[in-house]
Amino acid sequence: MVEAFYRKSFLKREDWLAERNRHLQASDAASIDGSSPWKSAAELYDEKMGIFPSEDISGKPYVKYGIKMEPVAREAFMLDVPYFSLEYNQYDILESKKRSYMGATLDGELTVTSPMNPWGFPVGTKGVYEGKTGGWTKQSHLYSWDGTENYIPPYYYVQGLHQLSVTGWDFVIFGARLKRDPFRDEDQGFPEIRTFYRIIDRRSRAVQEDIRLLEDEEEAFWEKHILAHRRPARRIAI
Repeated sequence: MVEAFYRKSFLKREDWLAERNRHLQASDAASIDGSSPWKSAAELYDEKMGIFPSEDISGKPYVKYGIKMEPVAREAFMLDVPYFSLEYNQYDILESKKRSYMGATLDGELTVTSPMNPWGFPVGTKGVYEGKTGGWTKQSHLYSWDGTENYIPPYYYVQGLHQLSVTGWDFVIFGARLKRDPFRDEDQGFPEIRTFYRIIDRRSRAVQEDIRLLEDEEEAFWEKHILAHRRPARRIAI
């Protein structure tokens, strides 16, 4: 099968970061479509154009916890959902052949190994593993995953759509492992851990249409703003 992307591999994190900023990455998709609670399209533009550097959040407690937990969560996923082989390439960037401004660095590259998988994917089918680790403090925070069955927060859903567009693969599986530190007497000093698995299946017509819509939005952002050196209007809440 002819891949839909070029693979660029880097040995140093600094080189990977520099190349990464030359593309629209999966984590940028929510800023472009307006679903990100963290970053606006205008702020994304500033980062891509080198006007303001991206905020370094690596020192925040839940971020540090999440980084250390990533390989553990990946191993747990393979034990919990044993239908795949998984390859992880930390400093690889997959660049779309059709849209060279779109790139993706994946938490895992999945290949279906069992014909008995619940989704009916043929052996050899390729997909993406996307790990989400971090914390929650209120039930309302947890609701973004736990609100309804098979619900994916919209800012992560578009991230998965971006990855499907770049790779041309058939599915994305999200593995979310979230931690709440103890603060109540009934916690008895122990944290509460919640794990969620969710899938985006490209065979769905709705997913295919959503991919096309996101591709159009990202193309418009790249051409009208990045290439034209025109900062998007900043949205103001009223």
